[in-house]
Amino acid sequence: MLVVSYGGGINSKALLVGMFECGINPDAILFADTGGESPHTYADIASMESWLSSIAFPSITVVKVASKTLEQDCLDRKALPSVAYGYKTCSQRFKREPQEKWLNNWEPAKAVWKAGHKITKVIGFDADEPQRAQKYESDKYTQWYPLLDWNWGREECIEAIDRAKLSQPGKSSCFFCPNRKTSEIRELADQYPELIARAIHMEQNAELTSIKGLGRTWSWEDLLRTKEVFGFPDRFSQMPCDCFEG
Repeated sequence: MLVVSYGGGINSKALLVGMFECGINPDAILFADTGGESPHTYADIASMESWLSSIAFPSITVVKVASKTLEQDCLDRKALPSVAYGYKTCSQRFKREPQEKWLNNWEPAKAVWKAGHKITKVIGFDADEPQRAQKYESDKYTQWYPLLDWNWGREECIEAIDRAKLSQPGKSSCFFCPNRKTSEIRELADQYPELIARAIHMEQNAELTSIKGLGRTWSWEDLLRTKEVFGFPDRFSQMPCDCFEG
């Protein structure tokens, strides 16, 4: 059984195109919604449905934490997403756990486990970021990274989406993700001023001691007050969280 973890960005979209081109049909496609994706990501996911139907792929199933969004959780705790502090609990709680909870209640998955087999999670880390594809296997799951097997980097992923005559989805991540580059933060401010206002409110609401803001050693609010980027370094390409699709 193949279950695609769909992030809503270039990699996961190209992954579905590649599976179709190889004649590999997934059994399920899951998108874990933190409640904090940019509007263009939600729009692109909705636009994928007609293409998936036309190639007899399953539709995208949206799963989420039932109680609250990641944004509201941060506001309630007066904190920032855990990745700002060097941890990955935000992606664990709001990305992995909702998918696994859904699978635990899905009858076809139960039948697979009852028969003594494992479910293969299909993940779209590309050949430009092989360091993110960590080997993992449990009693219930194994993981597969097809883009690495196909040697598809970002350029090949973009070409695959164009080949399928689909639109390029743009960046997929929470709008308040600490892994955004300084240029991406400024772009977000221009494109979605209401979202940047919510991100800065999250910073202002947080009780911070070990870090200064969403930029870790600096705040997004300070960045947007100046046109200079000196002192505001971009994030490294190796993203510590699992949900970022640049």
